[in-house]
Amino acid sequence: MKREITIIGAGISGLTTAYFLVKAGVPVRVLEKQSRVGGLLGTQQTPHGLVETAANGLINTARLEALCADIGVTLLSLQPQSRSRYFWRDHPRRWPLTVGESVRMTAGLVRHLGHWRPVAGETLDGWGTRLLGAAAVQHALTPAMGGIYASDADQLSASLIFNRKGLGLEPANPNGNAKPAKPARRGTVSPKGGMQELMDGLSNYLRQQGVSIELNRGAQLERDAPTVICTSAAHAAELLSNHAPEVSQALRQVELLPIVTATCFYEHSPRQPQGFGCLFPRHGEIRALGVLFNDCLFEGRSALRSENWILGGASDREVVHLSDAELETTLRRNHALLVGAEEPLLSYHVTRWPQALPHYTLALERVLTTLPPLPKHLALVGNYLGQIGLAKIIERAYRVASQIADA
Repeated sequence: MKREITIIGAGISGLTTAYFLVKAGVPVRVLEKQSRVGGLLGTQQTPHGLVETAANGLINTARLEALCADIGVTLLSLQPQSRSRYFWRDHPRRWPLTVGESVRMTAGLVRHLGHWRPVAGETLDGWGTRLLGAAAVQHALTPAMGGIYASDADQLSASLIFNRKGLGLEPANPNGNAKPAKPARRGTVSPKGGMQELMDGLSNYLRQQGVSIELNRGAQLERDAPTVICTSAAHAAELLSNHAPEVSQALRQVELLPIVTATCFYEHSPRQPQGFGCLFPRHGEIRALGVLFNDCLFEGRSALRSENWILGGASDREVVHLSDAELETTLRRNHALLVGAEEPLLSYHVTRWPQALPHYTLALERVLTTLPPLPKHLALVGNYLGQIGLAKIIERAYRVASQIADA
């Protein structure tokens, strides 16, 4: 019988790693220092509608579909009205570039056809200016990447952004070079009851399989005990300080960015844009990375206008320290600028994350390309390892679990 694996962390990294290990017949236990499962992901039911504390959905994959079917979680696809996506340039626009700027961008792509990959040590700003032109970087690339990575193009590592293989840090694919199966539904999906439903579904399934999930439980690494660390880079560094000091020192260099999410409810009005959401340039008149139009995304989120504002990141670190009153003023002003008029704010719900996302900078690129190997009985799963996004985290969890099961 295989040795029991300890999973530290009961966020999406930890619970999906535990799930894939259990499916492979490996006994596990899960330790979580907080009083709930889910990590940053969470869902609140309010009188005006559903509120997410972090991500509202995730990119669908065949692996995610199979997992959710197995644990009894229903996935919703985006509604048709979510198809429109906006960039802010004086007002919401479907495409933020002028004709001339678009021609310059297209010419750059054609000129570099087949040679578009960034070089080591190149910022996204440098890469984008070289290929696409300064206007495309300012009005399209920076807002788009800021909405994902919470940072500006002049700070982001182009290699980290575009390297799908995670700089060689990804465990080997147990299916070899076979193409991944395609999901039945492409695009962004979300559990019917919100993201916490996925976390609770995983937790319930694991407990039914006899897995011990211990909440309010701080963890320390035990000598030679097989363990998968599914925490933030900072917590992983603490855990590894006595067991893999060189890795610990490297992970201490991973910078974490602050994020504020705020869900606001309004009565519907014809002024409000309909679609997926809107991305904003840095240092503009609207103080936000982006806004999602929740009521347009997934069925049943709210009967009202529901907007999920994302603020903070590398260029606005202080927003996490604003008082509730200051945040409310900022949110009211943002909405008024977005729709062109002041509208009564019915309610708002704020979540502050002082350390939310890893900063995908050239410094992180250097850390990951020189990261020393871990002892064989230890493994890491997390969004600081070269690939961001929940679907990528689930894929890494699957590969790590497969590697452990095959050992």
